[in-house]
Amino acid sequence: MERSVRSGPSDPNTRALINALRKTSKKHDVRIWKRVAEMIAQPARQRPAVNIGKIERHTSAGDVVVVPGKILGSGIITHKVTVAALNASSTARSAIVEAGGSVMSIDELLTQAPKGRGIMIIV
Repeated sequence: MERSVRSGPSDPNTRALINALRKTSKKHDVRIWKRVAEMIAQPARQRPAVNIGKIERHTSAGDVVVVPGKILGSGIITHKVTVAALNASSTARSAIVEAGGSVMSIDELLTQAPKGRGIMIIV
C-alpha cells in the first residue's frame, strides 16, 4: 500500500502566507510565526474554528490574538481585542467591531508585528 505525499494547501494565497510566515520566523528568530504556519498548513478541516466567546474568556482588553483558522460568531465579546485570522464570519466580525476591536488578516498582522511580541494564538 503506497502512502500519498502530503502536498499542503492548493490555494496560492494560503501557500504564499505560509511561506511569508516561515520567512519572517527565520529572519527575526520568532517561533510564533513558525507555529502559525504549521497550523495553517494542516488540511482545512483540521484548522481550528474559534467562537468569539472563547476569545472573550481567554483575553483581556487590548490583547492581540491570532486564530489560524476561522472565527465564528457564537458568544459575546465585551472588550476591545485585535484578532487576526484566515477567515471570519460576518456575525463574528460585526461583534468584534461593535466591542471596539478589529479583525484583520494574518498577513496584515505579520507586517505590523514581525517580532511577534504580545501576540497569542487561540485554538
